[in-house]
Amino acid sequence: MTTLCFLWHMHQPFYKDLWSGEYKLPWTRLHALKDYAGMVEILSEFPSVHQTFNLVPSLLVQIEAFAQGRAHDRYLDVGLRPATDLTESDRAFMVENFFHANRSRLINVYPRYAELLAARGTAASPLEVQAAARRLTVEELRDLQVWQKLAWFDQYYLTAPGVAHDLVQKGRGFSEADKLALRAEELRLLQSVIPEYRAVAESGQAELSTSPFYHPILPLLCDTDIYARTHPDAPRPRRPFAHPEEAAEQIRRAVEYHTATFGRAPTGMWPSEGSVSDAVVRLAAEAGIRWLATDELVLARTLGLALHRDDRGVLQQPDTLYRPYRLGTAPHQVSCVFRDHALSDRIGFAYAGWPADAAHRRQVPRACEDIHEPRPAGDRRLLRAVYVRLRAPADRR
Repeated sequence: MTTLCFLWHMHQPFYKDLWSGEYKLPWTRLHALKDYAGMVEILSEFPSVHQTFNLVPSLLVQIEAFAQGRAHDRYLDVGLRPATDLTESDRAFMVENFFHANRSRLINVYPRYAELLAARGTAASPLEVQAAARRLTVEELRDLQVWQKLAWFDQYYLTAPGVAHDLVQKGRGFSEADKLALRAEELRLLQSVIPEYRAVAESGQAELSTSPFYHPILPLLCDTDIYARTHPDAPRPRRPFAHPEEAAEQIRRAVEYHTATFGRAPTGMWPSEGSVSDAVVRLAAEAGIRWLATDELVLARTLGLALHRDDRGVLQQPDTLYRPYRLGTAPHQVSCVFRDHALSDRIGFAYAGWPADAAHRRQVPRACEDIHEPRPAGDRRLLRAVYVRLRAPADRR
């Protein structure tokens, strides 16, 4: 029997400026339209497939704030402003920032969005940006306001009957009413994200784990000098920082927020950037965490060995990596699993650039067979193909 463990790590930095209250970048909001809910919704088609989702609290509080209309960023504000009321500064901001998306997957696939990019040209300097902004008509600016958001919607909503699908079909010549309808759909999707995860956890089909609340590097909070153990020649802070109580507070807040949000305490945790130490293991155990997950490089350093792969990428020491370990000493022990670093990189980076058919046919060696990145054009077909194959063999779970 082969047991495969998927751990999907959902994280965005905390973009809120605590002084002004403005969110400096839109990525939490936009990824919530394209990725977060869709990863859960597709599981309803495969009830025998179980997954683990690691949800960072600082991501969730941002989604909540946007879903409740309490959060705003300049991209959102400028995108909702009536096109006839856009200032010169607004227009320049749009020209400079409303094409921050993957060109091949999120711009060129939509003729009007690609056309607007061509009209913008290669403006780079402030004077070129201002000139490009003056060239765009009110209608073009309004279309850009719509496409900057619409292109980020999950492919499911762009192809299924509904507001997003209708706007894609319309393509151009959008009205202010179209913008408001898209905003209402955006809020609906944002409001669905956390309930979707809560529902799949309650059904038993997924486990939800957590991370330290604001995603700090816990070992450095405990003691900055710990870095010198593995990097003795690295420069050190002029003033050592050793506050394990701060690390404990990050874990405590994460557990408390997770429990309040999902109705049960998390038993697992992905430490920020996979960073662990003996002190962190103890703090996690004291907070009720029963398992941690980190990277194979941590395991290799701990055991003092190298993990080798052949020219096909097949790990030569599978019994070393593909098993759980116990960390710490009683009564502060936790289990720990170590991700396949090479496979994780292929999922996160390589497969994202592959054509869908090529990614579908690709077979990853050994225990992580047929895992593909679902992000090209938001296409769920790749992830669906993975789950179809996972549920088929009787000797795999």
